[in-house]
Amino acid sequence: MKKILFFLFFFVFTIYFADNIQWEDQVIYFLMIDRFSNGDYSNDVMTDNGIESGPVNSKYNGGDLKGIISKLDYIKDLGVTAIWITPPVANQWWDGYVNYGGYHGYWARDFKKIDEHFGDIELYKKLVEEAHKRGIYVIQDIVANHMGNFFIYKDGKYFLNEKSIPTNKPTQYPFNMNDYNDPEQRKLNIYHYPSDIKDPNKQNMEFANLDDLNTENPIVINALKESYNFWIKEVGIDGFRIDTAIYVPHEFWKKFLNDKDGIYSTAKKYGKENFIVFGEAWITPKPFDNIGEKTLKEYFDDGYNSMLDFPLLTDIKRVFKEGKPTSYIAFRLKERQKFYDSKRLVTFVDNHDMDRFLKGATKNDLKQALTLIFTIPGIPTIYYGTEQGFVETRATMFKGGFGSNGVDHFNENNDLYKFIQELIKLRKENKAFRYGSIEVVFDDELGPGVLAYTVSYKNEKYLIMINTNAKRKYATGIDLKIEKGKVLKNIFALNMLGKDITYDGVLNVLMNGKAVAIYKFTDNMKPLKSKKVFVNISNLKDEEKFKTDFLIKGVASNAKSIKLIIDGEEKPYASIKLNMKETENWEIPVKIASFTPGKHKVFVKAYGKTPIFNNYSKTYEIIIDIPSKELAYVEDVLGDDKGPFGTYRYPLDTTFKNQEDIKAVRVQQIGTQLKIDLIMKEITDSWSPANGFDHVTFQIFFDNPNKEGITVLPNQNAKMPEGLDWDYELYLTGWVVSAHSSEGADENTMGKPITPVPTIKVNKQLATVSFTIPLSVFETDNLTGWSIYVTTYDYDGIESVLRPLSPEGGQWAFGGGKPTDPKIMDDILISIK
Repeated sequence: MKKILFFLFFFVFTIYFADNIQWEDQVIYFLMIDRFSNGDYSNDVMTDNGIESGPVNSKYNGGDLKGIISKLDYIKDLGVTAIWITPPVANQWWDGYVNYGGYHGYWARDFKKIDEHFGDIELYKKLVEEAHKRGIYVIQDIVANHMGNFFIYKDGKYFLNEKSIPTNKPTQYPFNMNDYNDPEQRKLNIYHYPSDIKDPNKQNMEFANLDDLNTENPIVINALKESYNFWIKEVGIDGFRIDTAIYVPHEFWKKFLNDKDGIYSTAKKYGKENFIVFGEAWITPKPFDNIGEKTLKEYFDDGYNSMLDFPLLTDIKRVFKEGKPTSYIAFRLKERQKFYDSKRLVTFVDNHDMDRFLKGATKNDLKQALTLIFTIPGIPTIYYGTEQGFVETRATMFKGGFGSNGVDHFNENNDLYKFIQELIKLRKENKAFRYGSIEVVFDDELGPGVLAYTVSYKNEKYLIMINTNAKRKYATGIDLKIEKGKVLKNIFALNMLGKDITYDGVLNVLMNGKAVAIYKFTDNMKPLKSKKVFVNISNLKDEEKFKTDFLIKGVASNAKSIKLIIDGEEKPYASIKLNMKETENWEIPVKIASFTPGKHKVFVKAYGKTPIFNNYSKTYEIIIDIPSKELAYVEDVLGDDKGPFGTYRYPLDTTFKNQEDIKAVRVQQIGTQLKIDLIMKEITDSWSPANGFDHVTFQIFFDNPNKEGITVLPNQNAKMPEGLDWDYELYLTGWVVSAHSSEGADENTMGKPITPVPTIKVNKQLATVSFTIPLSVFETDNLTGWSIYVTTYDYDGIESVLRPLSPEGGQWAFGGGKPTDPKIMDDILISIK
């Protein structure tokens, strides 16, 4: 009887649990099946020669469904309430044409079968059952855009991929009807065959050699609906994440999701009233451009009830990783709230298709980025390994796999694991972070600095302040629109003391470097002490422009000293002593050569008898106009992009077009800012890179003659030119930008990350990549005597490394050299005189 009651209770709980999902309350853990946990070693190798398996990034490493089940308690202990898994379906195991495998799950050969390396459907059912027992929902990643690389179109001919293992075509009908040379199969029109496409676009073209499905074809539409309804019926999953949604026509999604036999109808039929469907529309908008929000809204209009927040991710990386102005995030927070219900957006800081956040960033940077996504509406997502400090994009959590260094990584005492636990607890206990409205109350337009915003929900209100600068920074003139004397209670602090604040009508604070503070608005009141110290600026106007040196003037009362603060820096631009008079005029000279061109914030702070008695002036925004000074212009021979021996060849993919050939480099100084123009033979953006250029990476090394650096070039199998070393490196790709000192660098490791990183602009017509960076990053204001060494190569976004080099080359590999040869296609040396 007890057993019957238990099963009855479990059945009722499961139905209630599955039917009462409030996705806004959830936190997702995204894991790659093959890289998470190996629970069954017997399915690691499925071929006789083992070609598809091994501890490298291109092959199956051994993770499986049984392994996930064994680590569900680890996931639950973290505090997350849903797991999103990569596609568990049967895949193309190995593609000898590109020397890469389908371990990741996105190269399907059968959408209705479990990949043999992962287990079987019974094991998948058990995973869902065991997850539900622990209060964890399961989201399955699905693909509707493409299969694996089973047919090849080359030189005007089609042939099946005989280097495909275990089969040279999908095993599921109608997707196995892929032989263009068979009139009957061609007539079914299951694929977008390259030769038949008259107006190529991203929705009807092959990308990365993957066979593009004809999602306008009713046969394909019905087959995909039937395939993915299968997992709802048979396994009882709770949602779908949809891969490459932007590469499929909108009309398909309307039918796939909303038809009578579509996903939502099936989900409701099986008790999934709140089945989540979120898609990948990888949009990387420019700063202050809302094209990303507009694009995501189109998918909500199609029927998606959630989307991955790529626009926010783009600026999270720019601000927290690259040290760009916090105003980028301020804009993004406003736009996402304007266009749709931001509570349903899936937020994240990195994933399996890009560099880990920690590659080129610090733990403090990561903690700040995570704090943001956990204190704003949205569904925060943690990519597996983030809680263990992973730097390698697709490293295994289990020992023996790629990037594991022979160690299991399930340490619940890890600092990041505990930090994420704390954030999840904070979010769970305060509804405003899940359901609130955001108002940005302070941001920095100039670079790394303070971002401050409030989150309000019903009677709850919180202030979140984050200083992205490594140095202490001011945030001034913040109007919280509350009564003077109100107490803000500190509930969370990172890298600073968690002291309460008594509001005195305006909030002026000096925040520690890389600090976070969260305050709860309370009804408590504290009496305010009267301020006898006063100061103002009398001769400035907002947006006033200066082309020459100028004076800042004002009046002070009872002030012992005054500090002129520019751009929120803790170190004052200038300090002067006063005489504690009731009324005292003051003035401070300012030299424009001390500035970078553009906008700057200026205020003064007055101190009385002791520092505790102080007052701030109003903050003014001024504009500095500074002429540029050319430091060097060096031309390079065109056509020499063939490596140091003149033998290198580009990869075979048609998107490579001599993008690594340098034509000239111009170096300019504008005030305290450095500008470098990289003039190339050709600039392309075939893969829609965030920074406007692809198929070239620039590794740029700076040698200060007065410092001792290192000679080896990280990851390039090369050294600096004779007689030089490097002290600073800039690493520029179409997606990733970072800056490093030589501290801690070696042949396999870039040095210590430094910020801010360069700001990039691209002029395709002039084939020029331009970037600007403050000279302060190089700890100087004068480059006389310095050398700059520019090298080019290309970057593999999936592997997050420079592309391989071999004698034979390949589709995505350079040819004409040995793997140990320098990874440099072209280079140029500039000497600053």
